[in-house]
Amino acid sequence: MTDLAPIASAERHEVLDALRGFALFGIFLANIRFFSGWEFLGADQRSALAGNAYELIDFLHLAVIDGKFYTLFSFLFGLGFALQLQRLEGRGAAASQIYLRRTSILLGFGLIHLFVFWVGDILTPYALLGFMLLAVRHWSDRILLIIAGLALLVPIVGYALFWAFDVDPSLGLYNLAYAMMPPGAQHPMVDLRLSDWSERLQSSFALGVLRFGYLFDTWRWPKLFAIMLLGLWAGRRLVRGELLGNTRLLVGVLVIGGLSGVIAGPILAALDGIGFDRPHSLNGLYAVIAYTFAVIPLGLAYAAGFVLLWGHASGGLRFLTAPGRMALTNYLGQTLIGLTVFYGIGLNQAGQWSVQALIAFACAVYLVQAVLSNFWLQTFQYGPMEWLWRTLTYGTAPKLRRAVAS
Repeated sequence: MTDLAPIASAERHEVLDALRGFALFGIFLANIRFFSGWEFLGADQRSALAGNAYELIDFLHLAVIDGKFYTLFSFLFGLGFALQLQRLEGRGAAASQIYLRRTSILLGFGLIHLFVFWVGDILTPYALLGFMLLAVRHWSDRILLIIAGLALLVPIVGYALFWAFDVDPSLGLYNLAYAMMPPGAQHPMVDLRLSDWSERLQSSFALGVLRFGYLFDTWRWPKLFAIMLLGLWAGRRLVRGELLGNTRLLVGVLVIGGLSGVIAGPILAALDGIGFDRPHSLNGLYAVIAYTFAVIPLGLAYAAGFVLLWGHASGGLRFLTAPGRMALTNYLGQTLIGLTVFYGIGLNQAGQWSVQALIAFACAVYLVQAVLSNFWLQTFQYGPMEWLWRTLTYGTAPKLRRAVAS
């Protein structure tokens, strides 16, 4: 059973933990707009709360933040998969069995998070695609890159075909979800303000169904899979020592991805993003194309830029390592904070804050999480949810408290 023990902290790559911490911050900046109901307000309501500045802020959000950090998180998921297999197989463990158990437990966490707490869950799609990574783990590097490139083009071709044949982009899941919601709660702001717990749970389950419809509607599945394949490819290079020190590769990704994002990002923002439950249109097709060349390349450029900066400013960026090591705990904690502050079952603040206040709130919450994570890991080896995840995976509880030197 010693071969099946969790990975020792000494085997970790600090820059990857810090990069995960950075991604966690960006994800909360994006999610706070949904927790607070800002995304569901009309132009007049936004102007009344935030003045004319909201237009520039929303534009920059679409161009710089939206989608880029789930790209980063997905990339790290694929990269982490390569590291997990290499470490487990190198220690003679039943790598596939342990990975399947670990991913199944993550799926369980995700389904609870999705159907009980919050519609924006990312754990469920990550876990489901994680099973696919196991199936393709023996593909060559060349095949990984080819399939990833083709997967990135699937949303464009798929959108055009669905439009041509008048196929419901959500595959009927939107209508099913609306039918399952409490009476009158189909409008997002009404749903956020539900104060009855039974109605909240009924709505949360319906929104879980809606989430799957959204993943089809926005062609998120092939995008996530493509990014994870790129992460798997990068993880192999990391194992071979050909990634973090490869300045030429990192600079190339930074320049090409940055230029692609800078050019296509404003176009995507001008088209108001890819949206939700929108009928097929020419502008919609243009938005899908712009999204492909704006979001994913820029997200990868963020990763490359971060690693390059790490070599010169790791002292300051190291502060992000602790929240990155406790990413699951902090991610779920952000959900609880969002529900408590903005939902009707909490303080019912949805639709009451300006976007400027929301950005400040997200920064403050993350700063507190980062400080607490650093303090926590001075005493403990794992975050609470990370410890639970390892305990369920390996069937034995790893020691939580750090050993104190005599």
